[in-house]
Amino acid sequence: MDLLEKCRAFTRADEARDVGLYPFYPAFQGPSEGGQAVLDGAEVCMLGSNNYRALSVNAQVIGAAQDAIALYGTSAAGSRLLNGNLDLHENLEADLADFFGYEAALIFSTGYMANLGVVSALAGSGDQVFLDEKAHASLIDGARLAEVSGAVVRQFAHNDPNDLARQLAASPTAPSLVATDGVFSMEGDLAPVAELVSVCEEFGATLLVDDAHGVGVLGRGRGVIEQVGMRGRVPLMTLTFSKALASQGGAVLADAKTVDFLRHTSRPQLFSAGLSPADTAAAHAALREIRRHAEAEPDALAAAEYLRRALDALGYDVAGSASPVIPVRFPDQLSMLSAQRLLVEHGVYTNAVLPPAGEGCQLRIACTDAHTPGVLEAAIGVFASLREDLLPRYRRAA
Repeated sequence: MDLLEKCRAFTRADEARDVGLYPFYPAFQGPSEGGQAVLDGAEVCMLGSNNYRALSVNAQVIGAAQDAIALYGTSAAGSRLLNGNLDLHENLEADLADFFGYEAALIFSTGYMANLGVVSALAGSGDQVFLDEKAHASLIDGARLAEVSGAVVRQFAHNDPNDLARQLAASPTAPSLVATDGVFSMEGDLAPVAELVSVCEEFGATLLVDDAHGVGVLGRGRGVIEQVGMRGRVPLMTLTFSKALASQGGAVLADAKTVDFLRHTSRPQLFSAGLSPADTAAAHAALREIRRHAEAEPDALAAAEYLRRALDALGYDVAGSASPVIPVRFPDQLSMLSAQRLLVEHGVYTNAVLPPAGEGCQLRIACTDAHTPGVLEAAIGVFASLREDLLPRYRRAA
């Protein structure tokens, strides 16, 4: 049998390309600035970016990256364990720990690697891992590695602390890790962190919150844990630099002994090169900007609420949330892909989401600080003008 036969038999992408509805890997030209981007030579309203605080084009962030390259070069050129550890890394870790209220932090090369490295290093033979059923793929993959090491992996119903409690009660003596997103990236809903904390404290489980989409936006920039008043009661927090922190990389925050353990045992940490000087400096500069404006509510939240209300009034099937993410749901794949293509043709870019990445078929919209009222009104105008073409007939009639 030829191992690569499965590749030659894979036709789903070609089928979408053949009918002009393939939405993935669009090649943008230049940065997304002012809520706009350039796609195929045409300007589009960018409603798909996770650049929530619009810091990827911030002068201080860009300058910090440029200065780091001039001083350190383009690469750390080795694993941090041996020769790739920079004072830039340690300075950022110290400021992350201070800002989020933890003893220590550890940087990874991506947010995905942070989750992969933390879960797989902490859970092994005799341990249990409980995942929210909609947990991010990086948490799932970390749990799969833990399962190889002998951990038992289970899922609990989405955002259901009672189901988690029931499962923990069934095996109360096994050391348990509970992992959830803070803001779920596709639907934009928030985890019930306070209730999960209560359950974990009752059963002696260790809670990990991946707040990739909450950091920089919620809780004075400190994320969901801070927003719900749980600072100091969530033992493990992971985050990514590729959203509000406008860079690349990720980190885990925990007590100093846990971070030291991960520093010496987490394989994605040990066997990856240190984060590049430019990425490290850019994330650090973005953190300083978020800290400087921590008391002001991000414009992204107001923009998302305004756009969500407008789309709902037009008859679109949107879900409510307290995050910048707005899912626009469609009954089937064809209607969603057709809507995404038509919107792009009229100057509005949204993300096409298919299972298992999201629940059902939906367009994922994300608002940022760059979405001014003028930008939003232009986008709403496109959604209004295309309403008869985009909305299923049953929804229009309702």
